[in-house]
Amino acid sequence: MMKLKFYITLACLSLAIAGNTQKIGYLNSVKFIDTLQEAKLLADQLLQYEKSLSETGEKMISKFQEDLKLYQKDQQAGTLTPTAQKQKESDLQVTQEAIVKYQESAKESLDKRRLELTKPLLDKISKAIIEMGKEQGYMFIFDSSVGLLYQPEGEDISAKLMEKLNRM
Repeated sequence: MMKLKFYITLACLSLAIAGNTQKIGYLNSVKFIDTLQEAKLLADQLLQYEKSLSETGEKMISKFQEDLKLYQKDQQAGTLTPTAQKQKESDLQVTQEAIVKYQESAKESLDKRRLELTKPLLDKISKAIIEMGKEQGYMFIFDSSVGLLYQPEGEDISAKLMEKLNRM
């Protein structure tokens, strides 16, 4: 009897699903974006920007290394007075801290630039996905590299859910 109920339920579920087929699509956004010429141009711009930031950082590091070698040479030769030694150590520490701050700032600057350059393209792609979803009758469009990209407009159940939670 239990098996019969299971098979009847399974049959009803299968019929319900078959009768209410929904169009579902997917894409891999990473691969898709990699094929776009516009994305390649943006990647080149970011690479150039990153390169300019790196060059500045490398110059700072080279200068620090030169100053450190001079300090070590003077220290080993015994030509530094205690006051001069403290001053050089302080200068080296300030330079080292400046390098660390520059590296942090450069990373933030690169991230900001990446967002500035890619946001318009990503917005354009998102708009196209939504329009295509509506025009072609897709119920859902998934990004196989991330998750759900589009679903039809529906009822926002937030208020009802909050009421239910408050009653519990």
